[in-house]
Amino acid sequence: MGAALKHEYEIAPDEPRAAEEPVTQPLVAVLDVGVSKTVCLATRRDPVLDLHPERPLRVLGVGQQTAPAFASGKPADFDACARAIQVALDEASVMAGTAVRRVIATYSGPGMNARIVRGAARVRGKQIGTRDIEAVLQSAMQAMPTPQRSFLHVEPLRYFIDDGEEIADPLGFAGTMLAVEACVVTAPTEALNALKSCVRQAGAEVDEIIAAPKAAGMAVLTPEERAEGALVIDLGAGSIGIGVFGDDQLLHAETVAAGGVRLTRDLAMKLQTTFAAAERVKLAFGAVGDACDRREAVQAPKLGMDGRLEAATTLRGVIADTLTPRLYEMLLLARERLTRAGFVGEAAPLRAVITGGGALIPGVRDMAAEALGMPVRVGRPLELCGFDHGEAGPAYAAAAGMLRYRLDTPALDEEDDRFQPSLAELASSVRNGVHSMWAWLRENF
Repeated sequence: MGAALKHEYEIAPDEPRAAEEPVTQPLVAVLDVGVSKTVCLATRRDPVLDLHPERPLRVLGVGQQTAPAFASGKPADFDACARAIQVALDEASVMAGTAVRRVIATYSGPGMNARIVRGAARVRGKQIGTRDIEAVLQSAMQAMPTPQRSFLHVEPLRYFIDDGEEIADPLGFAGTMLAVEACVVTAPTEALNALKSCVRQAGAEVDEIIAAPKAAGMAVLTPEERAEGALVIDLGAGSIGIGVFGDDQLLHAETVAAGGVRLTRDLAMKLQTTFAAAERVKLAFGAVGDACDRREAVQAPKLGMDGRLEAATTLRGVIADTLTPRLYEMLLLARERLTRAGFVGEAAPLRAVITGGGALIPGVRDMAAEALGMPVRVGRPLELCGFDHGEAGPAYAAAAGMLRYRLDTPALDEEDDRFQPSLAELASSVRNGVHSMWAWLRENF
């Protein structure tokens, strides 16, 4: 017995306690698939950051891949798109220290638009509950016919009880009839399925798809701008994204099939060079208006008689004169779409914020202010750090906005069965085959 006690005494005090391993938060990843490049950002939930939302968001993984087909100006194919996504995912995974398996993606392709619709439903009990709100939102969705289209967002703008005054939140109020006005954003089902299939082939799954203008607005607009009314213009390579915000809500979102690709093609024709060479010249020396020394001579190779590039020079004024009319035309087209959607006069946004790669062109801010008829600033992601190459620029706006949205929104597997106006909650109603995704990608990208 004494030996046993001695044995106990010798082991028990010297036995080290197992250190409690910290709980590792799951990786949060977002994917912005564009015509010119694909960007993946990854981070983790930070309990300290949750207590102090004003602290900057630190990115743990960054992956970026230039679209292979963009260098030649030719349409992309399915495999090339999947490979670009895979490279971006792999780069972000290596940097973050763990594999990216699930992402939230943006959609910025053609065919996205929005409408304000109205729905109504009878209240089932004495007070309005969550089931009544779900029913009236479903009624609003049914009021908008969507053949071959899928819902991206259903944003309730205002509610009405028994045709009374508008109310922001009807939960708990008494009434017999509940009505709602909502902003419904849709996109081609075929395009969304093609995007999800590309991501799946790259080795990940898409949890949700966000309209790129909405994502960009969440990253670059201040709370005051979202409340008072602001316009977001996302100048991408393949399209222009338009997002209107007011009362801290998304009021409108759509895409215009015009972007930086058109600028590059105009420049390639003017300089008699290849698309890839024109793109390099545009990035290095591009400007609009008088935002450059028009007499400065710069290197701009052109095609020789044998079909090969040969050294040549041009003036920056020639480049500006080529880009200016096309970009001004694109901005006027965005203004026309804004007018068509009813945002004119007192309903017009107070200011505009431009994002995307096109926002970096010298002179674009002044041109946008003239074309849109309102104050304009260049938008960069707010409260975002962790980039080795410096501050995140306007081209990262949509990805940064998705990251903030994902951290501010409960994980999909943690949500209950209540209605959520997002594509993820409606996936079962829109899933179908992707037999023509190759043709769609080839036509639109």
